[in-house]
Amino acid sequence: MESGHSRRGFLKTIGISAVVACTGLLLGCGGESTDGTGGAGGSTSTTTTSPAKVVRKSASALSKDEEDRFTRAFEYAVSKGYFDIFNDEHYDHMRNRNHGGDVQATSPITVMNMPTEWGYRLLPWHRSFLLEAEKMLRFALRERDTEEGRDPSEADLLFIPYWDASHDQGLPQWVTDLHPEGGTAIVPPDLPEGHAGYGKTVGDRYDISFGRWPGKNIVFDTLQTPDYIGRILSKTEFTDFYDALDGTPEIQAQNYPKAQAGLQVLKTKLPDDPAVQTLIDAFSAPPGGSGGDVETTNALFEIGWEAAVEAAKPAPDMAIVGAVKDVYSLFNFMPHLRMHLWAGGLDPSNVNVRGTVTYFNELTVDPVFWMLHSEVDRTWATWEKANSGKPPLTSDDAIFNPLRDSEGAFYGGGETYTLDQLTDPEFLPYTYDKLFQE
Repeated sequence: MESGHSRRGFLKTIGISAVVACTGLLLGCGGESTDGTGGAGGSTSTTTTSPAKVVRKSASALSKDEEDRFTRAFEYAVSKGYFDIFNDEHYDHMRNRNHGGDVQATSPITVMNMPTEWGYRLLPWHRSFLLEAEKMLRFALRERDTEEGRDPSEADLLFIPYWDASHDQGLPQWVTDLHPEGGTAIVPPDLPEGHAGYGKTVGDRYDISFGRWPGKNIVFDTLQTPDYIGRILSKTEFTDFYDALDGTPEIQAQNYPKAQAGLQVLKTKLPDDPAVQTLIDAFSAPPGGSGGDVETTNALFEIGWEAAVEAAKPAPDMAIVGAVKDVYSLFNFMPHLRMHLWAGGLDPSNVNVRGTVTYFNELTVDPVFWMLHSEVDRTWATWEKANSGKPPLTSDDAIFNPLRDSEGAFYGGGETYTLDQLTDPEFLPYTYDKLFQE
């Protein structure tokens, strides 16, 4: 097993000029220039049978009955606190090893690298997490239907839809209207003032105050396009496919002069800003040099936050806002990160507070979390259809137990899955109505 934080990708940066020179950025030369510690835990038994397959559909193409079925199950599950343990397990990186990088609760956003294998676990781990959530939501709907005198057998038809963000370029209205209330989460470090958990002791619990402001983040105000997903799907090695989906932004090399000019404007406007200087130094690093690390990524996020703060002022300096957007124009951000930050947005009344779907410790109470990961899973399923590669994982890294059996007992879940099972379409209890098409 490879150790350390050696993964190429967005959260492990090198000099910007060096990356542009080799048509990559922020985390090595993995991008493509375009013009346009613990064990698995939980039960050691594995699932040997699967229920009848359901067909996951686009959230924008559901029937009214399908919308109603999902909405009623989800609202009920959140109100009952059934997602609390999902929040806790998603946040427990040391047990689950489920992300290549940790987007922390700070304002501005800061990130922390995780070991290589943790990134390669992202897709199969979240696939198993989706399976557990679907089981739980069916249980919740049966329980609600029984309480309300309705037919609980409808729960067998429930599925988590996918959010076809690249084609929809927004959220379906019924999803926009779905703001479930309830649930609790563990207090993480460094929550900003105005967040529901602010001022509480780290490790305690707080009542989630749901928030979502789609597209209201000035530097994450657009979604990926279908042709970008097509380029990601063209990668024939799993590691390259994963890196493009979650690790390294695509570089818009034609915007490099604009980004350089934007940094010079920021240097004039904000002469004492260390984040600006960090980025200027990264741009100046010689090709092949090591002109930065995660500090460069955090500096980029910091100037994005500064642009949001400036834009929220009664009389903003739009030169600062425009210069930051010019710097960001160099990056075509990875779909996984982009969907989270676009969907969550920033609270217009307090830009220090992000949407629920961007906080690792509370995001499972937002249905968009599940829909965007269903889309990420559909993208992987599309790639799998054309390629034979798998995540390069062995031993405990190839075992996935997102909820312990004791945690999932109330809905009949808490299974342990192997990588072979999760990459076997015959084992999976679902299909997609269609794979991704440009």
